[in-house]
Amino acid sequence: MEARNKKEREDIVNMEAENEEPREDIDDMEAPNVSSSLSPLYENVEIPWWKTALNFACGVKSAQERQMEEQAEEQPEPERPWEHIVEERKYFWLYNGGAIALAAGGIFMWGFYS
Repeated sequence: MEARNKKEREDIVNMEAENEEPREDIDDMEAPNVSSSLSPLYENVEIPWWKTALNFACGVKSAQERQMEEQAEEQPEPERPWEHIVEERKYFWLYNGGAIALAAGGIFMWGFYS
């Protein structure tokens, strides 16, 4: 049995050597963009209301929604100036102490007058 398998392997190697065709590595190949090639075909197709509701309930997105999300991902995020605000240590304690005092006063008033 092993001799037969060995012979088959040799035959396969010999046939491959005869063909000598250039091979493409799978990692170097680019996958075709199926969504962009199919989207023009289905742009004007109306989807029944029940299917739209089912897709919404299951979280399935249409091609337009996916395209809009891809475009939104490509845009850079706007700068957020409030992320650069720095509070000094003494004011941190002052403001938090004031907040605790006001909360305690409010709770006392609510409990005393209720």
